[in-house]
Amino acid sequence: MNYIMNNTYRILLGALAALTGFIPTRPAPAVQFSFLDPAYTQQIYAGPNIGAPGAWTATNQLLARKAFVPDILEYSATQNNVYQGTNVHDPSGTGTIHTIANLASGVNLTMATNGFLYLPTSAGLQRVDPNNWATPAVTVTTFGSPGWSVNSLPNGNIVYAGNGTSTDIHIYNPSTNADSLVYTSPGLIDDIETSTTGLIALAGQGNNEIILLNSSGSFIQRFSTANYPDGLAFATMASPPALYSNDNRGTITRYDFGSGFSVAPTNVQIIASGGSYGDIATPGPDCAFYVTQFFNNGGHGSALFGTNWDNGTTNNDPSIIRIALKQGCMLDPPVGPNNTPEPTAALLLLLGTATIGLQRPRRG
Repeated sequence: MNYIMNNTYRILLGALAALTGFIPTRPAPAVQFSFLDPAYTQQIYAGPNIGAPGAWTATNQLLARKAFVPDILEYSATQNNVYQGTNVHDPSGTGTIHTIANLASGVNLTMATNGFLYLPTSAGLQRVDPNNWATPAVTVTTFGSPGWSVNSLPNGNIVYAGNGTSTDIHIYNPSTNADSLVYTSPGLIDDIETSTTGLIALAGQGNNEIILLNSSGSFIQRFSTANYPDGLAFATMASPPALYSNDNRGTITRYDFGSGFSVAPTNVQIIASGGSYGDIATPGPDCAFYVTQFFNNGGHGSALFGTNWDNGTTNNDPSIIRIALKQGCMLDPPVGPNNTPEPTAALLLLLGTATIGLQRPRRG
């Protein structure tokens, strides 16, 4: 189909040129990351109305928390708007902006295996029912000032950061309402990511490091990074298994763990660079990496722009960028009730990610 359309387009261009002498050109899509490993693709998914992405509906609509207001953005599953010459998924139109009664100030969200959304807020950890958006948010734990991030575990528990400095890591059990402080970081924890195998990764943005815990919150290891990790995603079925980081300095880094997650990475590769300030990110049910890009006044050495749009405009607007492998799956799907991979999908994930190690990284 694409071949037919492209061939028709070339024929029409040739006829137009013969008649008028004018040869029109199609604008080339913008490149948010000026360098991208040739094994991957990039596409502007949403913008400029974005929040912290962290959950998906059963119909593959991305949910993001609009920071510090009681809104949850539900993006259209298809491109439904055009901004700066860019086809984007938008929370207006066929998407929705849900304003939740009683939802306190906060940043992130996750969907647990029980189907509820959980959000760290100034009131504590709050629960929202995505099957009835009119239901007020319910506070399930109270801990004072909120941390920055939250995620769900395959055993049904919720892991989140608490207190004003976002250094206390808690695990909450929705079945028993038990809440436990399991780890305290020496620096601010930004994004928290979980794997389908129960691993927990903490983006130690405050100390420029990544910390790994097991599903009960016990310490596994920590290792230093170069570009201030923020949004994380696991690829535990890759060969070798890996962890991706959306970094503050406009890079996306892949950490390979050829000897397992209990020891330091065996290889570190920047797969994308030249972007803006990378913040919280999430894996998608399509096994792609959905990363945020912001203008942040040069924070942590970040570039002084937000997004490069498809019409050639570069401005300070934020966006969400979809990063995917050209062949096969890139990441573990997000933990939750809707995104458990079928056996066929798991096999595709294994086959697709196994090809990563065969790619020769492009330099320069």
